[in-house]
Amino acid sequence: MKHKRVLVGSLLCILLSTMIIFGAWALLRTSMAYNYVTQYAAAAPPAPAPTVTSGTNLSLLIYGDPEPIRPALNLFQYVTAQNIEWRGAMTDPQGTPISVDVKITSVKFQKLTEDNYNGNVTGLNVRVDVGDLFNVFVKADKVNVKMTFWTYMDMFPALNITGVLTGSVEVSIRIAVLPFPGLELALYYFKGDQFIISLCSIKPMDVIIEKPLNGERVSGDVKIQALVKAVPALTVNVQGWIFEKDVVQMQYNETNGLWEGVLKSYNVGNGKFDLNVRAEGVEWKGGQEFRYYYQDRINVEINNPWVNSYVQNPDGSMGCFGGLEIKFDYESWHWSRGTGFNFWPSEGLSLTAPEYWSDGNIMFNCWRIDDENGNKLLESFNPTLNITPEIFGMLFDGGGRARELKCIYVQVPPPP
Repeated sequence: MKHKRVLVGSLLCILLSTMIIFGAWALLRTSMAYNYVTQYAAAAPPAPAPTVTSGTNLSLLIYGDPEPIRPALNLFQYVTAQNIEWRGAMTDPQGTPISVDVKITSVKFQKLTEDNYNGNVTGLNVRVDVGDLFNVFVKADKVNVKMTFWTYMDMFPALNITGVLTGSVEVSIRIAVLPFPGLELALYYFKGDQFIISLCSIKPMDVIIEKPLNGERVSGDVKIQALVKAVPALTVNVQGWIFEKDVVQMQYNETNGLWEGVLKSYNVGNGKFDLNVRAEGVEWKGGQEFRYYYQDRINVEINNPWVNSYVQNPDGSMGCFGGLEIKFDYESWHWSRGTGFNFWPSEGLSLTAPEYWSDGNIMFNCWRIDDENGNKLLESFNPTLNITPEIFGMLFDGGGRARELKCIYVQVPPPP
């Protein structure tokens, strides 16, 4: 049991130290490491030479969802531990190596309320290296930490972390000068008897797909609507897609406050697919551009009529073949597609099949729609099929599921 308490205390110390000294890596998961580095650069006042002062502070606002860290904090209602040493290595989501070296004489942590936590550390000595990009070194005799969860603009989860370092304090932040390996810039250096680090993490965006609904069956031109919330500092761009080759650029509708776009589902194919909506927020800070991505995903069932081409053999059996070029006409638009394909049977649309196929060896016979039992609902011997309300109804069963439109050819009879 004693070993378990020491382990729990060690984990807490690492958690506290990481949040106090290196909050960006603990709280942000979506940006690349260099983005974090330049955020520190934008926030930290320049100090190219060592300074000895009292009461200096470093404040940083970063964007990242703090809520995932709350369950970890709730594991520790009250913990005390002494003489903690820990060295370890990890990687961020982009594969950048991160090494941490922590030494702490003692620590006490307690949960005060559901949203408030306090921590006290003595003998803090922390070094964090992020690949060849970034280095942080912090030393202090005592550290008092306050953590408060709150809500920004009544919409965005936020967390304030304030660490007051006293006694013999040293803070060093260094950044590599890209793209010159081995060349470093002393981004910030402090040595004195008191230093205050204030970190505020705010989830900058949220995305919720409002329409269609999860699991909904959709057809034709599908209207996508998404609620996107973002902090005022961000410029927002929103995209929707099922396959990334067919991205839908969505526009903001000031009337209903939603981002909207139209997905042409008949270009996707029938079946169940993931529909994605991703919002990108762009911020400028300290002359640098930062991008943040948040995404929502639902499942939809795409259900459109489809066209296949067949050759009917003398015995009545049919063989399916593809690539038959069907011409489409709708109002002033004209285009063509090769079978098989999905389509939306708008009233007034016409489909025209070629009279002959395969070097004239087969010729058009009929358009046909069958029900689920193989009974003929439509048989038209005109190569041009005009979609009427009646034909539209035949292309769907009573439950709203789409049916196949068959374009049937027969072999050209041999000359007498």
